[in-house]
Amino acid sequence: MEQNRKKMRLQKAVLSLLSLIFLAMALAGIGAMYYNGGYGKGISWVYEDSYEDSDTFCLKLGEDIRNIFTYIGYKDLFETNGQLDMSKPVVRLTDGPGVDEDWTLDQIVRYARVRGYYLGDNFTVQGSPMSMDDDDMEVTVQFLNPSLDFLSTGQMETRMTKEELALDVLECLGQYYSIYYNFMEHETNVRFRVVYKSDEGVETVYTNVPDMTLDELRGFGKYLFIPGNTIRMDTNLAVIPEDAAALLETWNPNNNDQNYLVVSVDTTYPYNDSYSAASAQYHSVRNAFIMGMGGVIVGFIGFFATLVWLMFLSGHTDSLDSEIRLYPIDRIPTELCILIGAVAAAALLIWGKRMGMMVIGLFVNEEHLPFWNKLLRYLIFYGCGILCGFSLLRRYKAGTLWKGSLGKRAAQACKTYRQKASYAAGAAFCYLLFLACNGFMMWLILFLFATRGERISYRIMYYVVLALFAGIDGWVFHRLFRESCQRDMLDQAISTISTGDTGYRLNTEVLTGKEKKMGEHINNITSGLDTALQEKVKSERLKADLITNVSHDIKTPLTSIINYVDLLKRQKIQDPKIAAYLEVLDQKSQRLKTLTEDLVEASKASSGNLKLEISDINLVELVQQTNGEFEERFALRRLELIQDLPEEVMIIRADGRRLWRVLENLYTNAFKYAQEGSRVYVDVKEEEDTAVFTMKNISEKPLNISPDELTERFVRGDVARTTEGSGLGLSIARSLTQLQNGQFKIIIDGDLFKAQVIFPVKRREKKAEWLAEEAAGKEETACISSSVDDCDH
Repeated sequence: MEQNRKKMRLQKAVLSLLSLIFLAMALAGIGAMYYNGGYGKGISWVYEDSYEDSDTFCLKLGEDIRNIFTYIGYKDLFETNGQLDMSKPVVRLTDGPGVDEDWTLDQIVRYARVRGYYLGDNFTVQGSPMSMDDDDMEVTVQFLNPSLDFLSTGQMETRMTKEELALDVLECLGQYYSIYYNFMEHETNVRFRVVYKSDEGVETVYTNVPDMTLDELRGFGKYLFIPGNTIRMDTNLAVIPEDAAALLETWNPNNNDQNYLVVSVDTTYPYNDSYSAASAQYHSVRNAFIMGMGGVIVGFIGFFATLVWLMFLSGHTDSLDSEIRLYPIDRIPTELCILIGAVAAAALLIWGKRMGMMVIGLFVNEEHLPFWNKLLRYLIFYGCGILCGFSLLRRYKAGTLWKGSLGKRAAQACKTYRQKASYAAGAAFCYLLFLACNGFMMWLILFLFATRGERISYRIMYYVVLALFAGIDGWVFHRLFRESCQRDMLDQAISTISTGDTGYRLNTEVLTGKEKKMGEHINNITSGLDTALQEKVKSERLKADLITNVSHDIKTPLTSIINYVDLLKRQKIQDPKIAAYLEVLDQKSQRLKTLTEDLVEASKASSGNLKLEISDINLVELVQQTNGEFEERFALRRLELIQDLPEEVMIIRADGRRLWRVLENLYTNAFKYAQEGSRVYVDVKEEEDTAVFTMKNISEKPLNISPDELTERFVRGDVARTTEGSGLGLSIARSLTQLQNGQFKIIIDGDLFKAQVIFPVKRREKKAEWLAEEAAGKEETACISSSVDDCDH
């Protein structure tokens, strides 16, 4: 066991060391990429083919083209017959009316020396100025070369002091020397030729390779040829300098198109100049950038791999299956651990800003201090975050991340309060507490936002409070949403139970607080309702069985009574009183027989103990047949039958025999209880994909009863019961309709009685098509029942 623990500790130490090594490798790669000029360029520049195709080369060539035209201007200013002429008058100074003085280049240079200025290394103006009496006296300056007006209107003012004039001319002379030194005096990889040809055929040529032809100049590695007589350019550069053509036209002294510019760079770099140095530096920087990028990739991959493996091992002592070991810092509350980490990070950031950067500044250049400042801050964040994160990871593995937190204790306290408080009090308290926390958080965020730029610690606190504020609001929203979902579950359960599903059970494991207790109460209610419903169903079944058994027992003696009454009537008894008694016995026994049969059928219909034979039924045809059978009976009571039936065939799914019994009971009910001499309306219509059969009549007796009561057993519209009837007809009709998945409705409006039977329409078609289909079906049935030889098909 001890050996396994030592092995685990050694493994953790090695992984920690490798993690630091890989992190250092990644940081070194980032530093190499940053220090070698690759910062801000992205990765795409690494894949460029050569230095000559890079933006750096094109920018440098554009700058040299501008230098070439600058040399052209200074050449006419400072040279005579191609040689530097120090005695050449350059400017004319005017110091009042009629007081003019021409200054040569030598006078200007000597005046600058007297003032303490001279050209140093790289031909830049250097020196310490000496005070003279005419320092502040301004004179009017006019350049004697009329082609150089751009100098007086652009680079130089027309009114200036002699010191300012000397400095400007000395600076221009320095540029002339620098360009002449780099492009004319020393060997360079840049070759150029600028030619301006007058209308008289006189050419003015500016070049550093007078012996080369135009084709030779265009035969080097990279070249640019701009002719003046066309807008097209001949070049193999990746990017053409923007102002090359403009400069060629700006310096044109002849106001014609007889000019051209050709510039080329020998990409074999036979001479050591700025291009060869830039090319070597470019490839060195790119190689260093690629190595740095490789270091970053390998470093981060190794760093994250070792970090992930350390996360798996963290907390374990001898194996991955062992118990989690918690350190003293892991036993403090979770929120306090996070707070300690944040405070430590803030303190280290303050120390790093005041002391760390001072130490780093002793070893690095000032221009690189922002990079090291960011790197130091990220390292501080990483160190504090990794310590705090591993502590939270060990808590999570040990299961104490939430159990050992202050939030858990607060939640337990709130839960206890909520269990003891009412809904109204709890909601009001939570809402007021929520408002108070939001108000405090908003004030704290505004305060920290106003002061976050002063100290880095305030900035950290600002983001911490902002995250805490968002977290609290998100948690409150989650709790409210969860409670709403739980109440929706309760509402759905109550709605489901209200529809009659007493077997529904609510999963109370997903509920909390009072909602859980309410869910348990709902389950208890459904259990009680289910038990009561089962008892009711059992009672109804017992009643149905009792009715069926009693009716069966009654049928036997009733059949005997009916048979003996019939035998007595056949004896042709002459006594009129006895004959009248026999007639009464016959009527009452037949009525008792009908009542017994209706009672049995009503019991079977209400209990569903019937076997249905569902098939396609033409409702219109069935109603027509029923109307034909009851016309004579309606005529006995002078009832006029008015029917409104569609021409189309309306097909429904039902049991033909049971549906006929439903219609028969409705027609019989109308025959018995409709007002004599009135009308009975029968119609069939299609409403929203349903077939609706409707019968309406005026009741002979007042209908002082509700439709629901009228469909109960043994309830009759004739309260005095002077008419024949068992009171079971409508009840049987309703039960049979519902068994066939139909709807049975009764509507009473005063003395108007209205009954409706509704079934879904399977299809609707023309009567001729139905008859043809029915005939084909009968023919096919006949063919099947006959022999094969007799069939024509």
